[in-house]
Amino acid sequence: MSKDAGLLIVNADDWGYDRPTTEAIASVFEAGGLTSTTAMMFMADSTRAAEHATERPGLGIGLHLNLWEEYTDPSTPADVRGRQRRLIDYFKRARLRRWIYDPRIRREVNRIVRDQLDRFAELYGRAPTHVDGHHHSHLAANVLLSPSLPRGTKLRNAQSNTERRSPLTNTLRALRGLAIDRRFRSTKYFLSVLTVWPGLEGDPLRAQLDLSRRASVEVMVHPGFPEEIGPLRSPRWTEAIAEYPLGSFADL
Repeated sequence: MSKDAGLLIVNADDWGYDRPTTEAIASVFEAGGLTSTTAMMFMADSTRAAEHATERPGLGIGLHLNLWEEYTDPSTPADVRGRQRRLIDYFKRARLRRWIYDPRIRREVNRIVRDQLDRFAELYGRAPTHVDGHHHSHLAANVLLSPSLPRGTKLRNAQSNTERRSPLTNTLRALRGLAIDRRFRSTKYFLSVLTVWPGLEGDPLRAQLDLSRRASVEVMVHPGFPEEIGPLRSPRWTEAIAEYPLGSFADL
C-alpha cells in the first residue's frame, strides 16, 4: 500500500514494559481503541507479553527499540545487558550525544539493535511489523544509519506539525525526515493522540482523523499512562476511529 493511500494505525508503545502496561494495552485493543503495538525486549514483561500476543492475532506488533533505559528482565544475558548499560552511561555524559551521529559507538549501537531484533524473532517467531523507539530512540542518527535496519524496513516517521523554537532542532528534524524517506517505509503522517484529541476531553478532532481517508496516518498512544487508558477505551474514541480505514504497519 502507498503512504498516500488511506490508512489509520493507532499504535500503543511499551508492550512488555511491565505487566500492568501490557494489560492496559490489551484492554484498549479489546475495546477497539487501538490496532497495533510495539514490544520492548529484555524488559520485565517481554516474555509473557509475547505469549499474550498469541491470543490476539489481529493485533499488529512491532519492535519498540530501547537505547535509553536499562533492561529489567533478570534473565537478560550478561553481554547483552552490558552493551546496553555502556551505551546508557555514554549518553548520560551529554544528552545531545543521543541524536548526533558518532562513529565511535557505531558498532555498539548496531549490536544493540540486532540484540533486540533477534530477541523479537525468538519470542514472536517472525520479524516485527515495524520499528519505532522508546522516547523516540529510533530517530537517533546512529540508528537511522545502522546496517542492522535494512533498507525498506518499516519505521515510525518523525512527528508531524511540531515546529520548535530552535532552528537547529528544526533542521535536525528535517534531516531525519529525509533519511527516513530515503531508506525506510513509513506513514505520511505521525501524530500523538494529544494532537488528535487535545486534553483527551470532548470529541477527537475530525480534521486530524480525516487525514487517514486519503493518506497513511499513525497515531501514537500510551495506555500504560493512567490519564490515557480511560479515554482510549471510551466510546468517544472507539466510535470515532471506527469510521476510518483501520489497520497496522503490516497494511502499509
